[in-house]
Amino acid sequence: PSASPAPTATPTPFPRDAAGNFTGAPADFVLPVDLLPDFTAGEGEARPNSFVLENRADGEAYLAATGRLDGWLQQYDRAEDGAGPLYVVQVVNVYQDAAGAEAAISAEWHSQVYDAIAAGQLEQLTGISGLGVQHLVWRNSSNGTIGLEMVYRNLYILLTGPAEGVDYYDFFAELARAQVDWLREHEE
Repeated sequence: PSASPAPTATPTPFPRDAAGNFTGAPADFVLPVDLLPDFTAGEGEARPNSFVLENRADGEAYLAATGRLDGWLQQYDRAEDGAGPLYVVQVVNVYQDAAGAEAAISAEWHSQVYDAIAAGQLEQLTGISGLGVQHLVWRNSSNGTIGLEMVYRNLYILLTGPAEGVDYYDFFAELARAQVDWLREHEE
């Protein structure tokens, strides 16, 4: 008898509203561990709007302007014999709509990064070809740490980790592409 092909798993679509905005919790959109095979996920940490109010002098205005709903921080630790940075930190924030997520990385509402670029503390890097989403990539001028920030629909996503004297631009570019592909797979 011939073997039948193994069934392919159909991703469960992420819930969205009528406008196409994701409606799930931020933790729903963090990288699944299988996209980071050399890493293990820690417990993660909620970053609700109260966190924004405590950590931004303009927190109320920021929340009103961007429509931020909630956030999550997740750390992934590299296995001893794994490749990549010592750890990867991911932040996922959910906004009411894509315009709010885009505003969150605008010069007006993300001035700490743009001011650091202007001051030479961060170097803005060339964008990632083929990513297909609005994004900002920078490197810390003193320690080489890469930060990759992107918007996908109404999500803001940050990926970063320590440089340890290694240029991890390609690592984070591939990770960003994997994240976007994974999100797209769950849209249909």
